[in-house]
Amino acid sequence: MTFYQLLDERQHLATAIIRSTLTGITAAMALMATVISAQQTALPPELELLNQQFITLQKEHVTTPFESELVILNTGYLGAIVKAMAAEKEAANLDGILALEAEKKLLTEKQLSAEKLPLPETDDEKTPAAVKNLRNIYRTSYAKLEIQRLKNQQGLIAPLNVRLKKMEADFIKADRIADAKTVRGYREALSEEAPSGGEPRPATTLNPAAMITAKDGFTNTLGMEFVPVKGTDVLFCIHEVRYKDYALYAKENQNVNGDWKDQTIDGHAITERNEDHPVIKVSWDDAQKFCAWLSKKEGKSYRLPTDEEWSYAVGIGREEKRKKGALPSQVLPVPDAFPWGDDYPLKTKDKPGNYSDASLKGKAPGPDGKQNDIENYNDGFPTTAPVMSFKPNKFGLYDLGGNVWEWCEDWYDNAQQDRELRGASWHDANRFFLLSSHRLHGAPGGRHNDHGFRCVVVPARSLTER
Repeated sequence: MTFYQLLDERQHLATAIIRSTLTGITAAMALMATVISAQQTALPPELELLNQQFITLQKEHVTTPFESELVILNTGYLGAIVKAMAAEKEAANLDGILALEAEKKLLTEKQLSAEKLPLPETDDEKTPAAVKNLRNIYRTSYAKLEIQRLKNQQGLIAPLNVRLKKMEADFIKADRIADAKTVRGYREALSEEAPSGGEPRPATTLNPAAMITAKDGFTNTLGMEFVPVKGTDVLFCIHEVRYKDYALYAKENQNVNGDWKDQTIDGHAITERNEDHPVIKVSWDDAQKFCAWLSKKEGKSYRLPTDEEWSYAVGIGREEKRKKGALPSQVLPVPDAFPWGDDYPLKTKDKPGNYSDASLKGKAPGPDGKQNDIENYNDGFPTTAPVMSFKPNKFGLYDLGGNVWEWCEDWYDNAQQDRELRGASWHDANRFFLLSSHRLHGAPGGRHNDHGFRCVVVPARSLTER
């Protein structure tokens, strides 16, 4: 039985799933409206109405059809995996069974996501043949869905532009120059974010009104400031998540692992401004739960930065010239590029960041007393430092080098056992580790005294209606 035959057989099951999924989509629209309202700028009433009509039409003609077809595709793929697993069991092939189980888990976690292809875009030599064959069929079908979604969205954008040009002209004739400028800004934002005739973009719901205000950044209810970063579609928190941010999360949630409370490292206890230090001893899983809590609390979409977003934030996004879909392990290092520039070794007078230095060696040398340090460098902090203690980079972001390693969203490689971290920490002195392009990786459940994280927020323009 082929994958496509299996799709036909599972049509009835998929229809039932679609009904329940669409119910969820409708409920999510209420939240989406709140997010849009909170983030968009004041518009002339005529443009406000047009913007809301555009969003509604995207839901009806772009997002909902795409999601519905995606459910059918994913249902068929899961069925094909189950069938392949039965064949592997018959052949007593444990490696094949484990690979297919991992594939099933991967798709189950992401199957309702229309933001990007749920599966890795490329395979490596470790990917079993049975999985490769199934993935190739899936990718072909998914690409067809993306192309159709792109056509549907372009079909809405063309008439919208016609109406916007007329509205701008009408406002000028009515001497409503300020409103005409707002319409012009709306048109420019739409032009920047709208899909072109090339490769299909992620299945996002465009909201040009929110795009306008997303350029300015904002401060959330925890006092975390977010700013745009050129080359990305997200806003970065200017600092790492602080002890006090995580304390509020832990206070409002039960069963939060308590390792984060202990800020003492190798006998050195933090006694000054401890709440402003980055939270440590948190795992990738812990960071995910924090982001989910903050998203619900704020009505916005918070998450960890991707590897590519982090590279743009630290200033090497263009230099890496990564291939599409490349995993962190596949991206080549950029030589002689550090978060503070290309000047090496570090100089105490410049204070470029919090790394392993003379103060660490003196007050927290570790159990064997042989802690490596950067020669002739002293940043004044034996372990972590209060966030924003050093100079920001050109985007206004602090501590992208040093302080704590920062968890990122990505799997490190195709094995999908380790998540990735960037940025080095107070514990690092090795030049290679200090490079902007260096990647660390670790188990998503691991907690270490030099691991922390920072959040990004996805503006309303990039949210997918579900």
